[in-house]
Amino acid sequence: MARFINPDPQYLDGDGVPLVNGKLTFYAAGTNTKIITYADELESIPNTNPVLLDAAGRVPNVFFSGSARVILTADNLTTGQVGVQIFDRDPVGGEKELGDFTLWDSVVTYNFNDIVEGSNAKFYISLSNVNQGNDPVSTPAEWTQINFLGVYNTNQSYSIGNVAQTADGNCWASQIDNNVGNNPSVDSGTNWLPAIDGSKVPEIIALEALNVWINKAVDFTIVVRESYQIDASGGTVDAAMPTTLVIGDVITVHNESISTNTVLITNPSFTIKGPSGTIAAGTDMELAAGDTVKMVAKSTTILEVV
Repeated sequence: MARFINPDPQYLDGDGVPLVNGKLTFYAAGTNTKIITYADELESIPNTNPVLLDAAGRVPNVFFSGSARVILTADNLTTGQVGVQIFDRDPVGGEKELGDFTLWDSVVTYNFNDIVEGSNAKFYISLSNVNQGNDPVSTPAEWTQINFLGVYNTNQSYSIGNVAQTADGNCWASQIDNNVGNNPSVDSGTNWLPAIDGSKVPEIIALEALNVWINKAVDFTIVVRESYQIDASGGTVDAAMPTTLVIGDVITVHNESISTNTVLITNPSFTIKGPSGTIAAGTDMELAAGDTVKMVAKSTTILEVV
């Protein structure tokens, strides 16, 4: 917060008469864009702009954030000239406090890791020292946008891509703008989706593969981590084992109850261990209608029925 303080007891004209008709116009530093100033530190009572000097030529309370440009004008009562400029000072006011998340100010020199709010209401962190005059919205070489993970608040309006955390610890990404009052934990997926895309996580890809049944009705070669359901009504279906295994590979095969023939899991080289005994390498496994087998590779040569 900055406060404009008249450096002199009062503003006087060349004859020593108070500028009772003086006006102070405030702009954003380095611009011709007028800003709102306030009569109190809480910025709850806006001043007029221009701010009028009192009967003694003195300035009333003027508070504003960051720095500003101020121009003093007054009417020349002798010549009749209106709005004669007395001075143009740029910048005035207090220097930004580092890390206070205030609006970016073109006249302030920022240092590495200083954080500001851009004109687009997003936050940016400085990538360099002596960072002055570089608008964070348009100079990615000097600033990078940062986001903050907040706890979901039913009163807050979220934009597309905003992420919020719910009480259960899950993180959700907003799918719409003006997203207010839609609790992510019970949302149908219209307004919120999980912040992490499961299709990009290897563990979830593997889990989805195990829970998606692939239909087969003719001979095929098994791919590890895929699950098969087979209708062998047209004749015996041969399911060939893969040629190599990695520890942890999973094979799941189901012969549907509607099948009228068997499924033969052809096994050229793997030992299969199960609760009823061991099937030696080179011995095929036969599944009758309704049978299911799920096997996990315990080594590169041994499968265990689970």
